[in-house]
Amino acid sequence: MILVANLETLLKHWVFTLIFIIVLTITGIFAYRIAVKSRKYYKCPQCGESFCSEHMDSQFCKVCGAKLEQTYDTNVNDKVV
Repeated sequence: MILVANLETLLKHWVFTLIFIIVLTITGIFAYRIAVKSRKYYKCPQCGESFCSEHMDSQFCKVCGAKLEQTYDTNVNDKVV
């Protein structure tokens, strides 16, 4: 019964429902873009291992321990994100 009442309310105020869905979609798109921009790609100059990390700065290779170089090449051989 409560679900039916809420459905009737949504149908009566369809403009507000549509605006809410649009705002929610736009917010989701912006959040996704921020998450993608936060990814950083690194490559080890010694062993060639490359990987990406989010929201942190990696300094040393997790395989050999050498100092990493940040790269903009998104082709990484480490599938763990």
